[in-house]
Amino acid sequence: MRKWLVAASFFVFAATPALAQDPAAPRGDWRVVLGGAGFFAPSYEGSDRLKARALPIVDIEWRETVFLDTRRGLGANALTLRDPNGRGALRVGPLLSWRFARDEDDDSDLRGLGNVKDGVDMGGFASYEFGSFALGLVGRKNVSHTELGSTVEVSGRYRHRLAGGTMLAVGPSATWADSDYMRTYFGVTAAQSRASGLATASPSAGFKDVGLSGSAVHPLGKGWSLVGTAGYARLIGDAADSSLVKTRGSADQTRVGLGVSYRLF
Repeated sequence: MRKWLVAASFFVFAATPALAQDPAAPRGDWRVVLGGAGFFAPSYEGSDRLKARALPIVDIEWRETVFLDTRRGLGANALTLRDPNGRGALRVGPLLSWRFARDEDDDSDLRGLGNVKDGVDMGGFASYEFGSFALGLVGRKNVSHTELGSTVEVSGRYRHRLAGGTMLAVGPSATWADSDYMRTYFGVTAAQSRASGLATASPSAGFKDVGLSGSAVHPLGKGWSLVGTAGYARLIGDAADSSLVKTRGSADQTRVGLGVSYRLF
């Protein structure tokens, strides 16, 4: 069970945000959307091999304030400011999520590098939606283990509804990581080099990837929807130059998935 959860943490463009932000969806105190998806994703960040996994789709929100969803975790729209014409909204709030472990037994490429612990990420987000466009900023810091470090993701999104009700969403993203994160996930110490056969690597803080992701949500009727997602990210900078990525993996990271969701209310 843990291994598919590890892979799920790399499923960077989950279907639930597209569902959650569908303006045609009915509004009430609660929104609860549940489902499941099968997908292919890298076996670890930087891997050149895709593995099949399963992922639950969870999108729960109370009064457009407190939410729990697959991609973001647990959070709240602590501040919401809407423009007078109703076309734009700024939202800011806290986030709480789980960082899943990376075990060296998960993939033969990782042998000799040791295990990476799991832990709790805390952080915050800011998003601004204006019509069909949106901009987002998400920062996370692991508060369980300092070596797991911090990341900041900036993203954009364009959303468009097709004839038949299919909602499409697509947009770019870029992720910055601090030196703790970079050394933990892409670094190779002298001891790890002897154990793994990889050249030593000591990456510094900086942008680690840029990407483009998209999703499609097609209504099937009576609360059911078909959900498709796809994403491509390119590792850059010291992440791409890591001996783990250059020797055994790939800077090209691709993910694709298909699932079904059901809106309870």
